Amino acid sequence: MLKDRLIGIAIGLFGPFVILFGIQLFKFPYMSFGLFLQSGWVSGSIAPFLQLAALFNLAPFFLFINSKRPAIAQGILLSTILWGLVIVYFTLR
Repeated sequence: MLKDRLIGIAIGLFGPFVILFGIQLFKFPYMSFGLFLQSGWVSGSIAPFLQLAALFNLAPFFLFINSKRPAIAQGILLSTILWGLVIVYFTLR
């Protein structure tokens, strides 16, 4: 049970990085991924990209809910809430 939640947390925390990497590749191909994250972090302009990336956590959440694995879905939900707190921080900054 705890192992399943940890798997869900890992999916929910690292999944948005995949989306951010895709955004960086298509929108800012001249920047490295590290520079993209660093400049967004320093300037506070990464919030809209994080919102889009966190939104994509819905796909694995519903996948695991419908496949009757609620513990993994709970972990994904928890990590999405954590991403939401990060987004609020950057929005209010």
